[in-house]
Amino acid sequence: MVTIVKIAIVADKPVPPWSIRQIMLALEELGASSMYLRPSSITSIIGENNFYVVYSNTLKPFEADAVILRDLGVATTIEIFLRRIDIFKHIEELSIPVINPVNSYMIARDKYLSLLLLSKAGIPIPKTAIVEDFYSATKLAESWRKVVVKPLIGSMGFGIIRAESADTVYNVARTLSQLHQPIYIQEYIEKPGRDIRVLIIGDEIVAAYYRVQQNIENWKTNVAQGARVDIIEKLDSELESLAFKILKILNLYYAGIDVAETKNGYVVFEVNASPQWRGIQRATGINPAKKLAKHVISLIRQ
Repeated sequence: MVTIVKIAIVADKPVPPWSIRQIMLALEELGASSMYLRPSSITSIIGENNFYVVYSNTLKPFEADAVILRDLGVATTIEIFLRRIDIFKHIEELSIPVINPVNSYMIARDKYLSLLLLSKAGIPIPKTAIVEDFYSATKLAESWRKVVVKPLIGSMGFGIIRAESADTVYNVARTLSQLHQPIYIQEYIEKPGRDIRVLIIGDEIVAAYYRVQQNIENWKTNVAQGARVDIIEKLDSELESLAFKILKILNLYYAGIDVAETKNGYVVFEVNASPQWRGIQRATGINPAKKLAKHVISLIRQ
């Protein structure tokens, strides 16, 4: 009798986003069953011989061979956020693989913490600081000259501001401070009108491509911001080695790694533990969802 592999995919959206639908289709093609779950509807129960997780309002124990964690949600309180992290730690304690592991997912999602760990391991990163005091941000801008101010947690390049004036940073940082938001500031890295995204799953570089600015005014290289995708046919050994090292440092099964080419070598901007791939799939025909589905099933069968 053939046992059907059951895989849950989690995101905080009312309906499955495009990338998750692609993963679900890929799993079905491989003979696995999939279900879409929202973190708000998962409950963990402990105490008096209870040690299980349930979905929705049922009391039936959660049944899955693995969980693909794509999104925990952002517009929520710290208490709700901690509850959701606890749920996935509980699932991991049930020996159900979570991909990516919730601790690793959270480290990658926290741009500063992930860069801190990479920097400690000797990976080149931009000069980076996180402050609450807008005067400190202004002083850093005066010292570093060109800077970018980013959301600590964000994606697709939204909310990132480049500034060459300390006055601009003062105004942005003061507004963030009034909103009780941290100020995440980096030295601006000069790059040749492009950066590199490396999409890595397990022991395979699935795709590597340049994200090319379309004009001087639009300096952002995110595909969601209009950047062009140019495929890198052969990744050089230095960058390939760097990508695998990053995956190991952050304990990730898969990731999108953003890298800049500079006169002093490669510099890592950030690591995404739930990368989007619509642009690369449209440009190349490569379907990363199929690679991810195969990798998850292989982890279950190990």
